Amino acid sequence: MHDPFFRSASWVFEKIGWYKTVSIAGIVLMGFTLLCGFIGGSSYTALIITTIGIAVTQPFIINAFGMISALWFPPSERGIANGWGMISTYLGVVMAQFGVPWLMSTFGLDIPGALKVFGFLSIPMILWFVIFAREKPPTPPADEELIERVSFAEGMKQLMKNKKFIYALLVFWLLQGVYFTLTTLMEPILQYFDNGSLDSMFIGTLGTILTVTAVIATLVLPAVSDRSKSKKRKPIVLICEVGALVGLALIVVGHSVGLQILMACCLGIFLTGVTPIVMVLGYECAYPVSEGVTESLMQLGANGWGLICLLAVNGIFKGNHMGTMIFFFVGTVISLILTMMIQEASLKERRIE
Repeated sequence: MHDPFFRSASWVFEKIGWYKTVSIAGIVLMGFTLLCGFIGGSSYTALIITTIGIAVTQPFIINAFGMISALWFPPSERGIANGWGMISTYLGVVMAQFGVPWLMSTFGLDIPGALKVFGFLSIPMILWFVIFAREKPPTPPADEELIERVSFAEGMKQLMKNKKFIYALLVFWLLQGVYFTLTTLMEPILQYFDNGSLDSMFIGTLGTILTVTAVIATLVLPAVSDRSKSKKRKPIVLICEVGALVGLALIVVGHSVGLQILMACCLGIFLTGVTPIVMVLGYECAYPVSEGVTESLMQLGANGWGLICLLAVNGIFKGNHMGTMIFFFVGTVISLILTMMIQEASLKERRIE
């Protein structure tokens, strides 16, 4: 539901700035979360309306990470900044996955009750943001000419002709499509290759390992990229794509506990941890187009492609997960080839010197 609003979010960022956009979106999100908790269970119509309200606000918050990194951080630190942004989204998912069952088992709450708790908890967070956050720092982190960007309309025209950005965009879509589909179908895929012998609790543990290693890698890999002498993103992306292929191979051939744990680590580190680096690669390939515009296109396509991949896997392979894994391998190999085709600019051209 939120996908059609990703491009709209970029336009709003350009018109009123990320601070006002996120402030308004946060308040609206809080309101619809509380409404869903109080009246969402009263009728199907109320549930649909409140759910749509929650979904629509997300692009106006998530897409701010690129703008914040551009306005608040020098170019040489934007990989790390985007890594922290990605971590916040992962932690939000983890909080929901573990927080809702805990609230239900400990306090006897139902889903509407859990939504009320999250809604009320968001109030002080939103107030803290509105009071203390600012659009720009008092002193720009880089020369003003490195912060200025072309307009939304002009940026869209430029991106359609920018081969380097298109390659980076396709790499991001492909890797996110594999990640989205794989994590959604993790249990049936693992059970397929282990003849249904795996315990659900162990599969959940593998998912936790994947998430934890992803969070760590999302911090470490961008830091390595930012602090390297060349500050090039492409070599790390290539290494991660090869590592992701190893993780996918271990799903098929790794039947011991040790190999399955190694598989989860590989996928967490290389398939998920590479995300902020690919995004920064896209920003730098797209310069001087606004980070908000490029992030919107990357997130929009990634979500849409992820859904298409999931529907295709379920519709075409119908539980034959060897076909699913071949699909994943092909997508990752294509992303590897596209990455090799990207001619990454020099430090001066990327405005990092």
